[in-house]
Amino acid sequence: MSVPRPLAVALAAALAATAACRGGDAGSRRAPALPPPAAVDRSPSLAAAPSCEALEAAIEDALVLQMRSELEQLRLTWAGWGGLPVGGAPGGDAGSPAPSGYTTTNAQVAGVDEADFVQNDGTRIAALADGRLHLLSSWPADALAERSSVEIEGWPRELFLAGDRAVVFSTLYVPRALEGDAPVCAGPAVGAPAPGAAPDAIWCGYHASNVTKVTTLDVADLAAPRVTAEIYLPGSYLAARRIGARVRLVTTDDLPYPEGVAYWPPLPPGAGQAERDRAFAELEAANEALIRARPLEDWLRRGAVERADGSSAPVAYACTDFALSAAPVRPGILTLATLDLDRQALASSTSVLAQASVVYASRDTLYAAASHWWWWPMPGQADATYLHAFDLRDPDRATWLGSGVVDGTIDDPYQLDDHEGALRVASTLSTRVEGSDPWGSVERASQVTVLGLSDGALRTLGKTAPFGRDETLFATRFLGPRGFAVTARQIDPFFTFDLSDPAAPRLVGELELPGFIGYLHPLDATHLLGVGREPGASGMMQVKVQLLDVTDPAAPTAVATALVGEGGSWSDALWDPHAFTWFPGAAGGGLLAIPFVDYGTGGLVSDLRLFRVDPASGIAPAGTLSMGDVYAGVSGPDWSFAWSPYVRRSVLADDAAAGAFVYAVSDAGVRSARVADLPAWLRTVEFAPLAVR
Repeated sequence: MSVPRPLAVALAAALAATAACRGGDAGSRRAPALPPPAAVDRSPSLAAAPSCEALEAAIEDALVLQMRSELEQLRLTWAGWGGLPVGGAPGGDAGSPAPSGYTTTNAQVAGVDEADFVQNDGTRIAALADGRLHLLSSWPADALAERSSVEIEGWPRELFLAGDRAVVFSTLYVPRALEGDAPVCAGPAVGAPAPGAAPDAIWCGYHASNVTKVTTLDVADLAAPRVTAEIYLPGSYLAARRIGARVRLVTTDDLPYPEGVAYWPPLPPGAGQAERDRAFAELEAANEALIRARPLEDWLRRGAVERADGSSAPVAYACTDFALSAAPVRPGILTLATLDLDRQALASSTSVLAQASVVYASRDTLYAAASHWWWWPMPGQADATYLHAFDLRDPDRATWLGSGVVDGTIDDPYQLDDHEGALRVASTLSTRVEGSDPWGSVERASQVTVLGLSDGALRTLGKTAPFGRDETLFATRFLGPRGFAVTARQIDPFFTFDLSDPAAPRLVGELELPGFIGYLHPLDATHLLGVGREPGASGMMQVKVQLLDVTDPAAPTAVATALVGEGGSWSDALWDPHAFTWFPGAAGGGLLAIPFVDYGTGGLVSDLRLFRVDPASGIAPAGTLSMGDVYAGVSGPDWSFAWSPYVRRSVLADDAAAGAFVYAVSDAGVRSARVADLPAWLRTVEFAPLAVR
């Protein structure tokens, strides 16, 4: 890596500006003027941390800046509102041994598998629910059966089913020692609760840093799965991609303040402006002393997870594996780990001192996106996003290739696409202008930017003019040299782009549609299938499936629309592409399945909706597979945000003799059916909720 200007220099300059405008000693401190937030870094880069001391300084500088910006906003915003309590911040018989065709997890890039809570390989389904990995034999469909289930430590998030291995990613909540060996809050450790622990401590979940556990199992015998490896990594699970026998795992970690950092000084009733300013200045100085007194060992959370059987597993960062950036982003740790499935081991990891929330990967490159941090909002600011590219061609290590920046924000991976050496990015532009409040109001639009890697940097090659003003970007899809975007406010403009010349991307067509589309899926080179919502005849929002013809990008057309639902209908496919199942090779023609939930005149509906889709003939209903009875059977007070009995996923499979089969999947179980016989079903496997097992 080339060495850019150090992060510490940029932060130190901002902190010096804050200190300079204070003046005087603690006894005479007055209200400081706000130093200007750092401008967008137009040449972002990463540099290896030269030493552990430099890494510690960068962490502490970033957190001091964050603390001061938060306190200054509170001081100005709540002037005259009175004091707050002093304390820490909360932060039918198929007839064959295997199907002739079947669907797998819907992935953005061919050849890059995406983890999900359900995966299948045609004859087996692996599903995470109620804290367990459920292993089912799924073929033939009328013999669907659960063969075993394995309790997974922590909160299971997603998995891969790769040959005879299942790889499960779970999150563990481990009380974090912020002051020497004392945990920041009492709470249960992994396994059995610690003696004297208070498992209901209100802020324990906030202050406890997440640990990601990777559990690898041998599932060659579904009835007798074996745990073959357990890897513990610091940070919360964000995403995982699999290319062959290599898994690229991305985690994020917070950097919580030490105990004692407070957000409001003790002030007597009726304190004046000068007294309040002096109290805030003293509090900022006291908070900074606490932050800078903390050793690197506590910041990087080197330690171990104690298991219930008395053994332990290391959880640690190595400061020599860190990269620093001068770009102003909120403090946090982004880690990219490479897992070797053949050796069932951690091959390498790289961490960046930054918060990131969106990850996109092609077969050769992984991109992580981190939003520019303005420290506090004010008129004249425009959002920006930094992009860091990592090379995936080395199977054992992801090395940094270059960084760049685009205007606006990025909300999901489908806003990025790597094509023939060019990265296309659709972003939402947000600009603050003068308004009725001190922070101004926000004007929005969207834009497509094309970047290319050159000399260790992602450089802008071209960008479109802003489009969809005062609207929100809902869906994006790139298809070869073309791009498609949907923005919405009251109507749903669908935009088409010519991206054949990376230096001159341009908008070429627009189509206004009611409602919005949340996900776009390419059927072929000239047709897209969208899932969204729009008002029906009664005015209530219905789920819609829409077929779009983009043969002529300058004049896109909607060739067919299907509306379903009566009242507050919705589908996971509106926001999660993994819930969208498209089977182009299904017997009888292309088959689409989406989860569907509605609250209509007949009560709750929880089922799977199927459609036949053909560019020539349009969209036709192909049946409904209900799981309403399973939903009703497990409804009750034991639900949690991490468990839902609604239909959430589906699998489609084909048999040359018997036709197409479908499986509906929820956290409550799996149900199979022959498509031609819907709404009748074949077999149902129910998973008992964790609370009632």
